[in-house]
Amino acid sequence: MSGHSHEAVYEGGYTRLQINRMGLWFFIISEAFLFLALHAYRLLALGTFKPENLNITLAGVMTIVLLLSSLTVHRAEKAIAHGDTRGLLRYLLLTMGLGVAFLALMGYEWSIAFREINPSSPYGSIFFLTTGSHALHLLSGLFILALVYLAARRGAYQPEDHWGVTAGALYWHFVDVVWLSVFLILYLV
Repeated sequence: MSGHSHEAVYEGGYTRLQINRMGLWFFIISEAFLFLALHAYRLLALGTFKPENLNITLAGVMTIVLLLSSLTVHRAEKAIAHGDTRGLLRYLLLTMGLGVAFLALMGYEWSIAFREINPSSPYGSIFFLTTGSHALHLLSGLFILALVYLAARRGAYQPEDHWGVTAGALYWHFVDVVWLSVFLILYLV
């Protein structure tokens, strides 16, 4: 995550940091297309149909949990930008705790949804595929944040060099924004 010189200029006149940033944005855009395709399928195949027994309240609580996690990961990035490694560690732990809480709530939601929504129905298929894909992305985000946390404990980040924290935070924000679209398309439309 850190330890590479961001100042070296590579072919094309780009620095390693610029290449890393472009690579992350290309990755995020490519992942966004997956959810765009899932949302398009939901809307084209099912229109605005949704089961009456969706637990919108639980999904709303899950949304609040993820929005709070976006705030804490933002605070983690701000902490290291100001040289506060303890704050970085504290906010990363809070973010990961909120991520785990979200997954626990999703597990609870799925335990209810499997009784209420037929997984082989058109809506059930897209519901479980979309929320499951999001859960896998959130697990990936937790893994990334855990790596950032371990690197931070070793002192890998400084106010002037914390790309790993920024990259982890950007991916986490992406996962949160994806959930907002899932909440809108699956629960509210």
